[in-house]
Amino acid sequence: MGRRPRDHDADRAAICAAADRLLAGNPLRSPSGKLTASELIAESGLRRDIVYRLTDLVQDFQARTKAQDSTPTAMRELTKEDKQLKVEVGEVTHELGQERTRRR
Repeated sequence: MGRRPRDHDADRAAICAAADRLLAGNPLRSPSGKLTASELIAESGLRRDIVYRLTDLVQDFQARTKAQDSTPTAMRELTKEDKQLKVEVGEVTHELGQERTRRR
């Protein structure tokens, strides 16, 4: 009973899908969703040595990362929304404080 040979097409597909998810800001396995080779490995679910054998895919991911300023579009949108919500919460908190003062 020997080992089954690796399915290189499946490995390539897993890495490509992982790269797409990370770049879209929708990671499934990556703990942080950062656009790094280590997170690509985690997201792909493959061992490090397998991913690094397919250096063309890692290099493609790194190039795509640089092309989008290293921050996924979805994460940039969420950051912008988060800032706006913090401003709104601050305004409501201030109004609530004023209302409490008036009622005393």
